[in-house]
Amino acid sequence: MTKFRPTAIPLITVDPYFSVWSFSDRLYDDAPRHWSGKRCAMTGILKADDKYYRFMGKAQFNNEYYFCEPEFVEQTNVEVCATKTAYTFENEIFMMKLVFRTPLLADDLYLMSRPISYISYEIDFKDGKNHNTEIYFDICSELCVDNTADSVSFGITDYSIYCGKGERDVLENAGDEVRIDWGNLHIIAPGAEYKTVIGFDKRDLLKYDHEMQGIVSSRRVCEDCPCISAKRIYEKTSSIRDFVCIGYEDFYSIEYFGEKLKGYWTENGDNFADIAKKAIEEYADINNRCDEFDIALKSAAARISEKYADIVCLVYRQVIGAHKLTKHNGKLLFFSKECYSNGDIATVDISYPSIPLFLLLNPELIEGMLNPIFEYAGGNHGWCYDFAPHDAGVYPKANGQAYGYEKKTREMLYDMQMPIEECGNMLLCTAALCKARNDYGYAKENIALLRKWADYLVQIGYDPDSQLCTDDFAGHLAHNCNLSVKSILGIAAFAYILDNCGMDGSRYRARSEEYARLWKENAEADGHYALVFDKKDTWSLKYNLVMDRLLELYVFDKDIFETETAFYKTKLNRYGVPLDSRADYTKSDWQMWTTCLTDDAEYRDMIIDAMWDMICDMSERVPFSDWYYTSEPHMERFQNRTVQGGLFMPMLF
Repeated sequence: MTKFRPTAIPLITVDPYFSVWSFSDRLYDDAPRHWSGKRCAMTGILKADDKYYRFMGKAQFNNEYYFCEPEFVEQTNVEVCATKTAYTFENEIFMMKLVFRTPLLADDLYLMSRPISYISYEIDFKDGKNHNTEIYFDICSELCVDNTADSVSFGITDYSIYCGKGERDVLENAGDEVRIDWGNLHIIAPGAEYKTVIGFDKRDLLKYDHEMQGIVSSRRVCEDCPCISAKRIYEKTSSIRDFVCIGYEDFYSIEYFGEKLKGYWTENGDNFADIAKKAIEEYADINNRCDEFDIALKSAAARISEKYADIVCLVYRQVIGAHKLTKHNGKLLFFSKECYSNGDIATVDISYPSIPLFLLLNPELIEGMLNPIFEYAGGNHGWCYDFAPHDAGVYPKANGQAYGYEKKTREMLYDMQMPIEECGNMLLCTAALCKARNDYGYAKENIALLRKWADYLVQIGYDPDSQLCTDDFAGHLAHNCNLSVKSILGIAAFAYILDNCGMDGSRYRARSEEYARLWKENAEADGHYALVFDKKDTWSLKYNLVMDRLLELYVFDKDIFETETAFYKTKLNRYGVPLDSRADYTKSDWQMWTTCLTDDAEYRDMIIDAMWDMICDMSERVPFSDWYYTSEPHMERFQNRTVQGGLFMPMLF
């Protein structure tokens, strides 16, 4: 079997801003980058006796002047697990293991939300003799600005070296392909020698031309690529085991209807210095817990297939790390960023495909996704429509829907809304959350809004007019059969909610069953079911049907699922089944959902194998795209998106 080759490899994946990846097969072939592709340079160099060896990035990464880079130590392996990426390097003198770990344990919200990641290293000299060794890490200040023309300041604390804009411009910048533009980046390495390093000075490697004392005057990032660095010296040793922490202090994380919110990790009174010290003290325990989780998740996924395990381990940190966790008035808020699309925050049709991962590991986080939308639609924040919102703003500003509005006048553009899509999503996500908990109190708290959205679907949801669905990149579509499925199941989900809240859901159940019968009759198209009701020569992936099975609603006849699955097999291309008959591209999350319509293991493995091949062959080196072509190894758009949480759907059956 060909070795698994991720499109990009996660290194530091805390949140949408504090996100660093390797876009190359070997860690030293290029500078690490933000998920958007913008450079976030990091360098790692080992000095054994009197010789330097490079294992990460480049010393002279901007290439303005010629420079002969230090010899690299050969990378022999890379393994991507759920919470860590482990590199192995080796030459004739030593072996080195380098591990990037972000402890995103979904059942420990304080730990998961801490903006601190680990880099650990193990070095063993092959001759068994003692050697004088130095380990050097640096990170460029470009990680803490969006515009490299900006200036940053430097400082040292009793636990770290840091750089950044501090509390200047906090939460001022919003958008999609942007880096953070405030706060401070820290290297936390007890016992290390901390220095600032100017980009050109790195040509002298570990020889510095100045000592750092307190705050250094501000420097423009683009002028000389200033970095913070840490160097550790190990005298006469044959084996080394150690680690450093990389942290980001953002002061405030989210603006929520005009109020600035801190990260969830501050809820118990901790400040950044507290969590920096805890990260060091708790390292061994955290490392062990993460290893246990990684093994358990991979083992569970491997029961489906080894290739499936590769896929879900790759996307695990991508999914969680594209969110930010906060709290407001006692309610958990788990904000997604709609990465590489339009940057929206708390997007409903991003949450919907993401939820399988969180149903599996911690449904409380689904409540955190839904809370901003319920509060927006039910509060005094300007939402006065009969259908559910699409989003709550543009990350990191959750001040009201951004999608489908005229920017200057803030006039809603009705033809740019997704009314049926979002009503169905909110009903189905709420039902899934309550079912997973076996507790329907959350639905009862929000029953008025849920009823309004269910009534909207009853009135106009069965045969949608020309409107957008979550696949808005494909354009407007009237009589969309898959969108109709979502509407029907949204109505059935509300009946299910009412019944479990001690209310009468029979009227909604009867309507959903009536619509399902009509759907089967009107969507049938000679051996499959059509893309739209009025064109029988079309077809599409009916991924929304999986919610009928997941929620055990059983509104649709079982033979529909079997017919569709059999038909999809006939449409399989080299890298998967197209989304529908209009184009060659597909969506990874929706493909995986269709593998759960039946217990057809052959079809499931066909999709998994094709997706695994796409990851290995895709020309574009980005965090795994969910929108790509099925006949050639290219992405269309989208990267680092939380919707890859949908790839965990098979683990729920």
